[in-house]
Amino acid sequence: MYGVEAFRKDTTNTMAFGFGKGSKKPQGAEPASEDGNEAPRPEFTEKDKANARRWFEHGEANRNKRDYDYAIECYIQGLTLWPEAVDEGHMPLRSTAVQRQQAGGKKPTMMETMKLPMTGKDFKKAMLNAEHLMAKDPSKGSYYDGLIKNAAKANYFDTLKYYAPIVIESLKRDAKPDKARFKNFRESLVAASEAADRAGNHEMATLLLERAVESLDFQVARTPGDDALRDEQRDLSGKLAISRGKYEQAESFRDSIQDAEAQKRLHDAERAQQGSETRKSLLDALQKDFEENPSVASKLNSFIDALLKPEEKELEDRAIAVLDEQAQVQQNYSFKVRADDVRIKQLRRAERQLRTRAADTGSDEDLQNQRLAQLDLANTELQVFRERARKYPTDLRIKYRLGTTLFKMKEFDEAIGVLQQAQADPRTRWQCQLYIGRSFIGKTQYAQAVEVLRESLEAYELTDEISKELMYWLAYAYEHDSRTEDAKAAYGKLLRIDYNYRSGEARQRMEKL
Repeated sequence: MYGVEAFRKDTTNTMAFGFGKGSKKPQGAEPASEDGNEAPRPEFTEKDKANARRWFEHGEANRNKRDYDYAIECYIQGLTLWPEAVDEGHMPLRSTAVQRQQAGGKKPTMMETMKLPMTGKDFKKAMLNAEHLMAKDPSKGSYYDGLIKNAAKANYFDTLKYYAPIVIESLKRDAKPDKARFKNFRESLVAASEAADRAGNHEMATLLLERAVESLDFQVARTPGDDALRDEQRDLSGKLAISRGKYEQAESFRDSIQDAEAQKRLHDAERAQQGSETRKSLLDALQKDFEENPSVASKLNSFIDALLKPEEKELEDRAIAVLDEQAQVQQNYSFKVRADDVRIKQLRRAERQLRTRAADTGSDEDLQNQRLAQLDLANTELQVFRERARKYPTDLRIKYRLGTTLFKMKEFDEAIGVLQQAQADPRTRWQCQLYIGRSFIGKTQYAQAVEVLRESLEAYELTDEISKELMYWLAYAYEHDSRTEDAKAAYGKLLRIDYNYRSGEARQRMEKL
């Protein structure tokens, strides 16, 4: 494999990966239609993905060295080969963009923006140009808009699924709702939803419509007198209802299964009560398919799915053994991830059963066994998520899981550091801030907790369980920081929203004050 410096010299030389003269161009590189209106659903070869992963690895290495500009170049090169690589490409690239911005990285110059046009018939190139500019200036909404528009035209559904919530957050941050931005975002998602529907992907079609409706609901709430928006809201909600109906229907029927034997196997696999002979026959057939094609991921996954479906420990242990072996043989860490997920599921199930038994019997022995099971589960989760965070240092979802696990283990100092990184993900930002505040409470640093929770609550716009949790722990921090009047005011606000919150615990604390 190339050294980093040698690799740097080859950033723009695709012959380093065998894509030079006479080689096959990566699939998805060109739009499929001459009029530029819509591309077919792209497919990417395993060779494309393998070469892309090498670029992603170098992107990660340079990100860790804080060479953010070159890291961005590497991620873009990888995404050129595999533009639907969300976990391995888009997510770490966005994290790199945020880190670069926090380190004082410069915004793109006028010359850079001219060299990276976000228009044209090559939708993939235009999308990656927009993402390249976004990586240099993650606060500029027009770059997100260009990314969404071109991803929709290229039918990059997974990319849209990842970026749509991020763009909604960008739209919400505008001091005044930008009607043009909202309209372009909505039209792009609706067009992509229709393309997904035509491709038979009703789940994706529904999800994209949900994001479009979400953006429209926000805009209507901010401009309640706009009748045209309300009419569009009604029409788009009706379209969403129809899409959901198609998705539910597709779940109920197996129209896509052509092979009679495959249909029989699927039917057998989904029966609530399988006879032992039918199950064994099914497993034997799937195991044979897998062993004859060990490098085909779908064969392995079908076999593992069948082993896990009955939720029997013996079969789960067998699945874990197969996944661990294939992780080593194929050098594919994703198999190890799935094996660990099964291990954690087993431990949770055992802990739940022991908790129920301890509640029924009340015996000291059962209570002790339940506490040991809790500790075993927490230690395993901590070990697993530490390892995953090392393997995928830019995956903020893993950092969030690691941070909450550290919190449960009362490793508050480390939890705060990890959660501060994880809060860059808008999907878990508020939960991260809640746990950061609670970690400061765990350290009895109540003044710090107050600042974190108060700032988070002021920025949070909804009234839901998260806002009530933020309010409760803010009141708790005020109380323990001897700020009685502030605590009473916070508890009082919470009680006006939910008088019996936490089974009356908030009310009891208020009365005590």
